[in-house]
Amino acid sequence: MEAHRIATLIIIAASLLTAVLIYPAAPEQIPTHWTMGGEPDAWSDTAFGLAIIPAILIAAAFILGTMLKYLGSGDTKTRRATGWFIVLALALLFGIQIFQSLSLLGYPVDPGLFFPILFALFYLSLSFLLPRFMKRNKMMGIRTPWTMRSDEVWVRTHQRSPHVFRAAAGLTLFGVFSPDHLFFFIIIPPALALIWLVFVSYIEYKNLREMP
Repeated sequence: MEAHRIATLIIIAASLLTAVLIYPAAPEQIPTHWTMGGEPDAWSDTAFGLAIIPAILIAAAFILGTMLKYLGSGDTKTRRATGWFIVLALALLFGIQIFQSLSLLGYPVDPGLFFPILFALFYLSLSFLLPRFMKRNKMMGIRTPWTMRSDEVWVRTHQRSPHVFRAAAGLTLFGVFSPDHLFFFIIIPPALALIWLVFVSYIEYKNLREMP
């Protein structure tokens, strides 16, 4: 079994185990949603509140795993990179579950510190993963009209991605200093990174067409 599949199973098992261990100590009503400032604004009963993240995690693993099987690239490196992207996405969800669990156990976790670090690590991990998407595919990667027309543009665009996603990770960390605008520090940096890479793919495609 491939390493990314083993990692996926480990995260699922850890998520289920966390929910089971937390259940006896959890209150009757637990938070299931937080404001942009990290304050809870939606609550549910214990069973549903603890089960929702593991359920989403399992569903995501199944759906993305099925997509990888039928829509993933035939290139081994690209398929493995896609598999590790799934692992990263599940790890992000598990991180949110850890935040919820620590809060329920009475440990003071500052969302204004926790979430910028969590998402910055996610974007930083993407910066190492994206260059491994070596071949065009129908599922994952920087899929623009220009990268999907040319293998060369695809490769060049993905090779340019590490710097912008590392910059996005750095900008996200500034959310620590502005907890009231945390949502924007999490969403806007990667959005800008993607917009820039769309522009890069267009320029690379244009330059490639102009070559003799």
